[in-house]
Amino acid sequence: MVLLLCLTVLTFSASSVTVASEGGPMLLTINDVSQPLALDDFQPLPSFWTSTGLCPREPRNETAAFLLSKAMQLNLQLIGSLTDRAISYVRIHWLLELVQVSYDEESMIRYDFAYLDQLLDQLHDVGLYPGFELMGLPLGYAKPHPTAHFWEDLVSRIVQRYVARYGLQTVTRWRFESWNEPDLRTYNVLNFTVSDYLEYILAIRAGLDHVRNLTESPRQSASTLFQLQGPAGLFKSEIHHPLCWAAAKLCNGGDCPFETFTFHRKGTGRWASEVLTATQQLMEDLFTRFPNVRRLGFANDEADPIASWSTARPFQADVRYATMLFSIVAQHWSAMADTNATLLNNFRFLSHDNAFLSYHPYEFEQRTLLARFQMNETHPPHVQFIAKPVFSALGMLATLGSQATRTTFRANNVSYILSHEDRRYLSLLVSRSNDSSPMHKRRSRVKFTIPLALLLLADECRKAYTVEALQDGITDPFRLWQSFGRPAYPNIKQLTALRSVQFPAVLNGGPAFIASNATSLQLTLTLDAPWIVTVRICSDKIPAPGPVRRVSVSKVHDREYIIFWQPPKTGNLRCLFTYEVWFKPVQIVGESRHYTRGPKWELINRGHHTPFAFFQFHSSFATGRPRVL
Repeated sequence: MVLLLCLTVLTFSASSVTVASEGGPMLLTINDVSQPLALDDFQPLPSFWTSTGLCPREPRNETAAFLLSKAMQLNLQLIGSLTDRAISYVRIHWLLELVQVSYDEESMIRYDFAYLDQLLDQLHDVGLYPGFELMGLPLGYAKPHPTAHFWEDLVSRIVQRYVARYGLQTVTRWRFESWNEPDLRTYNVLNFTVSDYLEYILAIRAGLDHVRNLTESPRQSASTLFQLQGPAGLFKSEIHHPLCWAAAKLCNGGDCPFETFTFHRKGTGRWASEVLTATQQLMEDLFTRFPNVRRLGFANDEADPIASWSTARPFQADVRYATMLFSIVAQHWSAMADTNATLLNNFRFLSHDNAFLSYHPYEFEQRTLLARFQMNETHPPHVQFIAKPVFSALGMLATLGSQATRTTFRANNVSYILSHEDRRYLSLLVSRSNDSSPMHKRRSRVKFTIPLALLLLADECRKAYTVEALQDGITDPFRLWQSFGRPAYPNIKQLTALRSVQFPAVLNGGPAFIASNATSLQLTLTLDAPWIVTVRICSDKIPAPGPVRRVSVSKVHDREYIIFWQPPKTGNLRCLFTYEVWFKPVQIVGESRHYTRGPKWELINRGHHTPFAFFQFHSSFATGRPRVL
């Protein structure tokens, strides 16, 4: 059997058509409200939202078994299959407990990194970087309270090991971070005192610096190698949270081990805006008390709508969570791009803790990107994953270009960002949200008018567009699962139905050309709120994507397979519309392979919009079994 993957793109290889240039001002109109535009309105847009996180389940002595389980490996592989610029980092607690130690006859420590190697190899293979929390104590460590020398030596060994394993260019992109929320009793298992904790963070900084001093990189200055972030604190009252406030005081004095100062600010679950408001309040407090920390970068690496990932909440199951995540990102971007404000000038990134594995009976309702079904009655048991709308929302954020306007906020909780990439590509990302509350008036009739003069040589290039949307009750596998009676073990027919609504739906009949003499793209859409819509406009001046890479096929269960691939390495992926998966049986004779003449190529994902780099199917939809040649 042979498998073929093809790309459907919105770019063209055709002769140019010249028309008259558009005159007059550029206006973006949404629902009859026009916004004047100029190129000066666009600012560099860093992909600051591309981090997720998780904590291994209890008991902690089973951390390795959990993180290396088949379910977690598949979870990470699915997260890694999202579009370019969607998810880049996975921040994981207790990583150092994947290391094992033993002692020789002279009581010298011997390290075994086998488990940590396996997890980091998995992340590396699927194109993800670790948010490497230097947290936990290696299993088997039997000496008294760890010393500064121990921490410095351990960190140095880890960094040197993985530079040798993956290369300097890769490891310098990792986000090393100090102990997560060190003031909480559930995390401060070493009973750090303030002096212990300050000794620890300075020691891990010294371990990173030791490798930095050993490394000569003509491409990077020494100061950019192996940066450290922390203290990853909650920063509540100083009486109850003395460690993270002591770190702030240390950094104010100039002996700061961190390049990026991290903290955690979540909402109460009511409004997305609570996250930004809490972030601004904390930063204002920090700058008032410790003015010298203003020179650092800042990041909120647990910026979730509400705490406690495992608590089941209906809004986390459907499009409401997707629009809340978009709102959190859009509101932060508006504050970051505000040239009249200073609080978020050095804001580097935010992260959402939503890479957990959900469990029965709350497969959809916990704070996760994917719904997990533990199929315990099959032989052998296996897992099935369904993508939630929030998963697709991250993919839609990745369609934003590298230059963007500040977020615009309109009536009826509508917000949008207009972006471009080298003026050869335009993206409009629009959302209507009521945060975690249900919508009382769900139907929306929305009109868009997007000026094409924003495109470079707009009158000399061919253009096409596509519209995709997440909508309440339509791209909503949770509601469909409820209609099935919330089965713990969905059958193949039910799983196929759930997957048919797990991604954004293509509107207006799919990709379409724009008339050569058009000066704007005008659209009218009727949508069910809450919703997120992306409009992508591509010109034939943008480089087309290259071929897909590293195709693999894994068996999920009897006659069911999941196909993964890596997106093209070259070209602009923002104009990639969908993947086509073709299948054809081949006859295998001995060690040779022969194509049979009878069977023809089958498009096995026909009717399934496939915007991300995986496809799962049951072999009843194709003849034989897929195999990569």
